[in-house]
Amino acid sequence: MEELNEKTELTGKKKKEKKKEKKKHKALKIILFIFLALILVLGIVFLIIWIRLSNMSKNAVKVDETTPLVVPDEIVAPDMPEIEDPSEIDWEANDDFEDLDDFEVSFDSIFHRDRINSDVVNILLLGNDARDQYDHGRSDTMMLLSYNRKARTAKLVSFLRDTWIYIPGRSTWNRLNTAYRFGGVGLAINTINVNFDLDIQYYMRVDFNSLREIVDSVGGVDVQLTAREVDYINKHSNWKLTQNGDGVYHLNGDQALRHARNRSIGGDGDWSRTRRQRDILYAMLNSIKKDANVSSLISLVRTLTDYVETNLTAGECIDLALDFIFGKPTVSLANRAVPFEGTWRYAWEGRMAVIHIDIAANRAKLHQYLYGGNTAD
Repeated sequence: MEELNEKTELTGKKKKEKKKEKKKHKALKIILFIFLALILVLGIVFLIIWIRLSNMSKNAVKVDETTPLVVPDEIVAPDMPEIEDPSEIDWEANDDFEDLDDFEVSFDSIFHRDRINSDVVNILLLGNDARDQYDHGRSDTMMLLSYNRKARTAKLVSFLRDTWIYIPGRSTWNRLNTAYRFGGVGLAINTINVNFDLDIQYYMRVDFNSLREIVDSVGGVDVQLTAREVDYINKHSNWKLTQNGDGVYHLNGDQALRHARNRSIGGDGDWSRTRRQRDILYAMLNSIKKDANVSSLISLVRTLTDYVETNLTAGECIDLALDFIFGKPTVSLANRAVPFEGTWRYAWEGRMAVIHIDIAANRAKLHQYLYGGNTAD
C-alpha cells in the first residue's frame, strides 16, 4: 500500500514538472515571438528611415571627383571706397542693388578637395527662397557646420552674404550670395573653398520657410531675446509671446522663422540676422542632443526628409547623427561669423554697400578656429 502511494506521488510530481516545463516552453516561445516581432518592427522602421534619408539625396548636386579644385595661394580683394558712416546704409534697399551683368544661370558641380583633417567633417547649410528653372533663388543663409569627431566639437560659422568675394570660374568679384544665385550649390561651395581654402564637400539645403516645420518637429527652441526682438516677433507672427523684456523665450516654428529673418533690428545689416540664425540652429542642436529619444528622432527624420536636400548618403547621415547624439563625451557647441574682427570694412561698389575683407587674414583665422592649428590627418 505504501509503495502504491509513493508511485502515485511520483506520478503526480512528474505531471507537475511536465506542466511546469510546458509553461516554461510556452513562455519562452512567447518571449521569442515578441523579440522577433520587435526586431521585425525595428527593421521595418530602420528601412523606412533609410529610404526616406536616401530620398533626400535623390536630386542632390554631386561632387566632380575628376576635377580637383585649384586654390590660389593668394587672393586680394580690389581696393574700394570706404563707407565712413555705416548708419547711412539702407540695408533693405541695398538688397535691390546687384552687379549681375556678367552672370548666367548654371548648375555647377562641387569640385573635389581632399580632406584637410580626417576627424573634421564640414557641411555647408543653405537656406534659400523658392526657385525656378531660370534662377536658383537668393540664399538667405550660408552657414558652415564643422563637426570634429575626435575633439567632440560642433562649430557653426555664418558667412555674411554681403561679403565682396572672388567668384571662381567666372573671373570676377561679387557679393557672396551671388555665387549661389547663379551657380547653385556647386558654385557656392567652390567659392567658399577657394577663398577660405576649405574642403567642403557636403551640403544640406532647405527652403527657408520650412524652418517652421523643422523647429516644431523638435518641440520648439529656447532662445535669448531682447525686448525689441520680442516686439518684432509679436508684430510679425500670429503667435504672440505673452511676456515682455529681455530674457529666454520658448519659440515655436513660426516665431523662430520671424526671428531668423529679422534684419531691421541692430542696424548692422547681416551681422545681427546671422547671429539670430545661429542662435536658433544652436538651440535646435542642443534640444536634439538633450532630449533624444526614439519618438522625437523619428519625428525629426520625417520632417527633415520632407524639406531637406543633401548629398550625404543615408549611411553618412545615420553615422553622423548617432555619433553626435550618443557619442561620449558630450559634444560642445560654438558659433561665430566670418569675417573676423579687425579684418573688414564697409565699402561702396557702385550703389551697393558691401563688406570688403582681408581674405588672407580671414583664411588664417578660420583655419585656426576650425582646426586649432592641427590640419594634418
